[in-house]
Amino acid sequence: MKDQEGRCQKETIFVQGIQGFFSKVGDAVCYAPWTFIIVSTAFSCALSAIIPFREMENNISDFTPYQARSRQELQIYESFFSDRGEPKVVYAFIRPKDGENLLTIEALNQTIQVMDKINYDFYLKTSKGKENYQEFCRGFCLINEPVRNFAKGFFLNNGSLSGSSHVDLGYPVTVVLGRKLYMDPNFFGVKIAIPSKNSEKEEIVEVAEATKDINNSPQISNNIRHLGLIVLQFRAEIGDEIDPEALKEYEMEIARYFHKVEYSSISVHVLTDNLITTEIVRAGLTLLPFLGIGFLIMTIFTTTTFWISARSLGQWNKYKILIALTACILPFMACGTTMGAMFLFGFRFGSILCVTPFLVLAISVDDGFLVMNSWQRICHHRRKHNAKREDIDEDLRSRMREMLIETGPSVTITSLTNALAFGIGALTPTPEIQLFSIGNALAVTFDYIYQLTIFTALMAVVGRWELENERKSLKFVDYETQHSTSESSSSTTGTKKIVKVYCKVLTDRYTIMSLIFLLAVYWYISISGTLKIKPELDPQRLFLEKSDMQFIFNARKVFIAPNYATCWVLINNPGDIRNSTNRRKLRELVDEFEALPSALGKYSTKFFLRDYEEFLQQADEAEFEEESMALKTQDDLGKFLAWPEFSFWKGFLQTANSSNGLVIDRFFFITAFHGAELVDWSKRAELLNVWRGVADRHPSLNITVYEDDARFLDLIETMIPTTWQSALLTLICMFFVTLLFISDPPTLFVATFSILSTCVGVFGLVSWWGADLDPILMSATVMSIGFAVDIPAHISYHYFQTSKQFPSVIHRLEHTISAVGFPILQASVSTILCVLSLFLVDLHMSQTFAKTLFLVVFLGAIHGLIVMPVLFNLISWVPRRKGKVFIAEENNTTIATRHIS
Repeated sequence: MKDQEGRCQKETIFVQGIQGFFSKVGDAVCYAPWTFIIVSTAFSCALSAIIPFREMENNISDFTPYQARSRQELQIYESFFSDRGEPKVVYAFIRPKDGENLLTIEALNQTIQVMDKINYDFYLKTSKGKENYQEFCRGFCLINEPVRNFAKGFFLNNGSLSGSSHVDLGYPVTVVLGRKLYMDPNFFGVKIAIPSKNSEKEEIVEVAEATKDINNSPQISNNIRHLGLIVLQFRAEIGDEIDPEALKEYEMEIARYFHKVEYSSISVHVLTDNLITTEIVRAGLTLLPFLGIGFLIMTIFTTTTFWISARSLGQWNKYKILIALTACILPFMACGTTMGAMFLFGFRFGSILCVTPFLVLAISVDDGFLVMNSWQRICHHRRKHNAKREDIDEDLRSRMREMLIETGPSVTITSLTNALAFGIGALTPTPEIQLFSIGNALAVTFDYIYQLTIFTALMAVVGRWELENERKSLKFVDYETQHSTSESSSSTTGTKKIVKVYCKVLTDRYTIMSLIFLLAVYWYISISGTLKIKPELDPQRLFLEKSDMQFIFNARKVFIAPNYATCWVLINNPGDIRNSTNRRKLRELVDEFEALPSALGKYSTKFFLRDYEEFLQQADEAEFEEESMALKTQDDLGKFLAWPEFSFWKGFLQTANSSNGLVIDRFFFITAFHGAELVDWSKRAELLNVWRGVADRHPSLNITVYEDDARFLDLIETMIPTTWQSALLTLICMFFVTLLFISDPPTLFVATFSILSTCVGVFGLVSWWGADLDPILMSATVMSIGFAVDIPAHISYHYFQTSKQFPSVIHRLEHTISAVGFPILQASVSTILCVLSLFLVDLHMSQTFAKTLFLVVFLGAIHGLIVMPVLFNLISWVPRRKGKVFIAEENNTTIATRHIS
């Protein structure tokens, strides 16, 4: 007996305090259960009522870290157009309907119809009234005119690509009636004819394969042979006087029209910022119907397993259905309270929050299983052993206190670790992950509160009814009651035998050796998968598979990204271009960009200075030396921009009036790059940093590089360090939280090892499952660490508690498995069943969370029910010093050897 007492582990001060707290909670909910239920429900309903009045909001920049360089670049880009308004663009992606070639009269004619439709037939509400694009456009109104003129030339040739004295249908330069047009900003998927190196015949190649020929050799007349994609751009600067809702309606009207209209030869898909946001929101909303499926699955499973466990102990009654239903409703109440509170304090309604109810449903119902199983075991024990019957009120308080003291710390540790894991996720620099983490941390916290104020209070109400029936059954014991009692006793005995055999198998030496081998293989596979995971970003994953966005991003991936990756270079301090030194600096800068390995070269560069100098030469019908050109006044700039052929350069320049005419304050040029590897966003991120490196080498010009997708690309290089830092910090915090509840070093070691092993398995196996590291997986990673604590926490805490009653490991394992084994199985199976509904949603976000949840629950259950018992037994073989005595355990035997000094 003394040996047993010496071996009992002392409760931590924190656990002693929290047990005192739960004792008070048990008394309180028994005293006024309906007060807790009504007040908590009213509070939840009041905050949940805010949700219908808040629209879901999403923005591409939500995935950009706060300190990302792209945020500053975007501000500078927008400020470039600030005197005209905020830059906005509508893209129309046009593909041949047969998937072949757009170089047909019908296809080009319908393309011009699309252009005219958007130019003239859609109206935006402005301060001047309703205006079409050509009326409210300022700087880039003629950006699509090369397409119109190319089509006219094609029509003049009657759809032929043969030579003509007036028309040269070429790429990158087309000439129509003497007017030179640059086609590369609009034409993609182009194949051209170049002189064959081995014969006099021409050779047809992709443009990317002919970059050197295009830049260094004369262009063959009418060299274009194939056209796979036309992109029309409708760029405008929208002032503050235009209502954002009016702009959204304008963009969505265009998108809706072309979504419905059918052309015989082309397919048209529209891309706008507001359409992207709408499609992201639509994708998030598709999760909501599956919440009902998850709730239904969880309710049926919970009710069924409650019936099985209650029936085996002779405690089934109709009120168990109400308790099961409440266990499944509480997560939704917690989520409603959370979202209402967040919206009240100004947080936006992001689509990623649609995942939160699934996560909280899994966490909350797990706790319900644990609490219900504890209550039934306590009632069974009291009925079997308590000869003295107390007053019902006192008996109820006693049982509630015992239940909460037994399960409260275990529920607290899982809720605390989950909330803490999400809390650490809120420290990441990415707004979308912050929103997700804050929402989940609050939802887990509110769910924990409702577990105490609603679920426990309802248990007290039902418990009182059960005690009253229990008293009646003691007075009137009939055959049916005896039969039920005998049946429950037989069932309990059978369960004990199963648990005993199970624990005996786990403590067998061959089982232990086999498990060690399997763990080694598991760790090898998991670590290999973890190390091979790569950061990758694909905006297509934000949309449903049937969304128009999939077509657009596929077209970008196939035709644009590997062939024409555009770089905007904004020169914020160009200096006086009348100065030859300043002009030389600008030319050297452009030459440096064009000399980069993946640059398309001079033909893709839209640099006004080249046309301007050519204009000056043509104006005087003579060639000027550079010093003579420096004598020209800036008044020539006004004449240059007034010339129809060069008027489009107005959109590239920010000018101001001076005594000598127009002067340039700022300007930008565009150049393009290519490479098959640019279909990978990580490679595009590397290229973006190369561009920034070139810009940084010219500080006097104050250069800003802008790329449309930089807000995504900047996230890639931060994903691995951010994920590792968050994971490591979370694991450290999990250790210290566990330390608050468990003071025994071996038990703490086994719990920590199991948590770490589960996390490594989730990271590695989800990588082998085909996942890349993106913002969604980052969020799921943070979540999985919190979930990985749940089952090891329950097992280790109950195992730690058994040291007060049992001297040997096998007895402690039997008691632990009996206490929490079935609830863990209930929780694991119910969570996996709930997760299955997420696999039904054709959305990357839901698929990623489903995979991660499945793995963390499955691996957690394996570790909790198999690995941890084996490790507890294995550690017991190691002699431990107690004072001057080394103590070792082997199965049921306690071996003590005297320490010899």
